[in-house]
Amino acid sequence: MSHYATAIKLQENLASKVVTKDIVKKIQSICAVDVSYKDQGANAAAVIVDTQTLEVIDHAVSRTFIKAPYVPGLLALRESDPVLSALKLLKEGFDVLLVDGNGQLHPRKCGLACYLGIVLNKPTIGVAKSLLCGQIKGNDVKLNGKNLGKIIEKRKGKKIFVSVGHNISLKTAFRLVESLIREGEWLPEPLLLADKYSKAPVS
Repeated sequence: MSHYATAIKLQENLASKVVTKDIVKKIQSICAVDVSYKDQGANAAAVIVDTQTLEVIDHAVSRTFIKAPYVPGLLALRESDPVLSALKLLKEGFDVLLVDGNGQLHPRKCGLACYLGIVLNKPTIGVAKSLLCGQIKGNDVKLNGKNLGKIIEKRKGKKIFVSVGHNISLKTAFRLVESLIREGEWLPEPLLLADKYSKAPVS
């Protein structure tokens, strides 16, 4: 079985393990992760912010080598190792993880956010900048008749697609992500910071 076939089988198996209920009652800190690429290296950044003030509590950046090419629907193959490396460097804990990628809004209902959420056993939310699959109905995105995503458009023409990664409800995920977007921005602040840190020179 090829690397990709194995990954697809894993996604299919993990999809049934995703929990779509709220596990954490009080969310005080959010961690966001993002990966940028240069040459053969992947720079993964993890940033923890206070939910109320959006102040940075902790951040870490790791540099690893790229092991897999970009394949739509198989982002976990490429980004999970770099992201997990960055998360291990954090000194502080966090309540919810925000991932630059999809959760259940995925052809096999198991995007990068689901994979990371299950591996870490953490409440996790997928925030994607483009629609991978599904049909848009108002602010909802449906896949095979099920509502698996919510659209947020804080800046005209700039949509983000929110979906459950693990251990959180879509309703809570949507409200939380919306609350983290500063006036005039279209992405939640923690993800903007993670993107910035991932592109900064690694010392």
